[in-house]
Amino acid sequence: MNNFLELDLDHFVRSPAFEVGGHKWYVQMYPCGKRYSTDCLSLYLYLDASDELHLESKKVVVMTVSILDRKNGIHFTRTSGLLVFTGGHGWGWANFLELKKLKDPSGGYVVESSCVVKADLTIIGLSNDS
Repeated sequence: MNNFLELDLDHFVRSPAFEVGGHKWYVQMYPCGKRYSTDCLSLYLYLDASDELHLESKKVVVMTVSILDRKNGIHFTRTSGLLVFTGGHGWGWANFLELKKLKDPSGGYVVESSCVVKADLTIIGLSNDS
């Protein structure tokens, strides 16, 4: 994420789509929080709605999302439990990481106004439950 410190407070940033398990995904980040979490970075993972996922089939996933520390190598990571994704819907954390910690110059989360988000997905299977 380039120009992180200059991003608009009221908007989100969407990553380019990437492919895992034959399906397209993307990360959506609210650099200054979403709704009531304005003192935290908000991060969400979405199954791209343009993906050709059958409507009756849903992906069961475990996700791990990290903000990489490029100075000290101590990344901030959160892991979900089992999640069920359908096209266009996402899961994540409104309070992923406190902005104070994210922007702390002694940490390496924001370097030269950019931060790196890493998303690891484990696709457990499909769910046909409604």
